[in-house]
Amino acid sequence: MIGGTDVVLWIRDDLSPADVILRTIQRHWPNYIFQNGDDPAPFSHKAGPWLPLPTGREFFVYENEKAAHSWHEHGAIPENTNTMLYVILGNRRKQELALRSLTLVCGNLTGTMKAIIADIDSCLRDCTESLRLLEAA
Repeated sequence: MIGGTDVVLWIRDDLSPADVILRTIQRHWPNYIFQNGDDPAPFSHKAGPWLPLPTGREFFVYENEKAAHSWHEHGAIPENTNTMLYVILGNRRKQELALRSLTLVCGNLTGTMKAIIADIDSCLRDCTESLRLLEAA
């Protein structure tokens, strides 16, 4: 069980957010571990020079290898709070605005996790606004 806090962002329906999310997380957690939602075990981003490519609508990012092992062994416990971000590219849509939901699930909106989510929100908002400006031109 994950529990915690859900943060729902609205992004352009044609925007692929994984690259923005992983680059943002990498700035805060340089030793992060990535896991596809349907994979039984995580793997490190160090598998190559490229960012991991999610294979589905859900993925997990752990602060480091220790956090990934803790989550897999114990689930959500006080000792690993805010060491994992669960990302869900949702099916909820605002058709009239061509937006869809992106849910980020974390322990608490504090410290580094708060900064990560604020940075992701800012980057995705910039992408959405930039694309809208291009369409208007």
